[in-house]
Amino acid sequence: GSSSSSSSSKNGSVQHETSLEEESSSLSSTSLSPHVFAVADRTFRTMMTRLHPPDADLSIPNNTASSSKAIFSAPQKQQQQQDQPKVNQSVLVSGESGAGKTVTTKLLMGYLAKLSEQPSESAGSSSAAESNDTTTNTSDSNMSIERRVLESNPIMESFGNARTVRNDNSSRFGKYIEMKFSSPSSSNQQIEKVIGATLVGASIETYLLEKVRLVHQSQGERNYHIFYELFSLKYNNEDHDQENEEDLTERFGLDNYDMEDFSLINTSDTYDRRDGVSDADTFRNMKRAMTVMGIPTIEQHSVFAVCCALLHASNLNFVDIGEVECALETENPHFEYVVDLL
Repeated sequence: GSSSSSSSSKNGSVQHETSLEEESSSLSSTSLSPHVFAVADRTFRTMMTRLHPPDADLSIPNNTASSSKAIFSAPQKQQQQQDQPKVNQSVLVSGESGAGKTVTTKLLMGYLAKLSEQPSESAGSSSAAESNDTTTNTSDSNMSIERRVLESNPIMESFGNARTVRNDNSSRFGKYIEMKFSSPSSSNQQIEKVIGATLVGASIETYLLEKVRLVHQSQGERNYHIFYELFSLKYNNEDHDQENEEDLTERFGLDNYDMEDFSLINTSDTYDRRDGVSDADTFRNMKRAMTVMGIPTIEQHSVFAVCCALLHASNLNFVDIGEVECALETENPHFEYVVDLL
């Protein structure tokens, strides 16, 4: 009798714990807001379930006697894996201005990239990343795919983000980011006893850029970050780049002018950020990201030259040469810079 009562009490405790778990899971899935890492984790796990179905065990068998069977069944398991539907997973990040869409997207990308790292590579990649951060000249061949994908964010933010009334780093465009994963070979999985997916690349499509911001900004707002970051070449003296920044500012025509002198960025009389982020820091991060992405220094300077040409072009004016005709005023000091930089 005592044994049965003990058994029933154990069953009762198990049922109680199970009901608590179910209640907790139901609460977490319905009443709580979705957490960015939980969404990314569920997305990755769903993809991995499609890549490696539960009935297709690709790990090493426990008994050594069946090792020969595993060798012969590997092609069949690989074929079984290929026959499974490869369902692509999508995450939609939406919200009002200032809700945190840009930061959330970066967290999602970072989490998915981290999940794709193999345990044998994570330690080496982290140490390599630390050594790369302490050196200025970084070898592109040693850069991991994960870091290349994540380093695209500073470039997009410099050329596509701006300060608005509600957000100092608002994305003024939409973007579709596709991260591509590949399933490792069966031999690698058997050696490491880990079933995972490797990040092999990414593609980014942008659309609906707010072009009107280039020529007009409302009060309290700024143009795109890049136009203000360029002045860090002139104002920031602690930049440790190899290139002579003074030569660049002279070439770009920024020596004798300040932000207030260009019509492209002085319509709102707003030149700084309220969140405390320095344009010099974001400009430095953007240049480092360009290097990581494989953009040579000479091409980086060409991009900056076009941006400076737009600044000077905003100060050009026209003169009448007849009743219905007009022409650019060639005596304008900005005219020569526009011609040279373009």
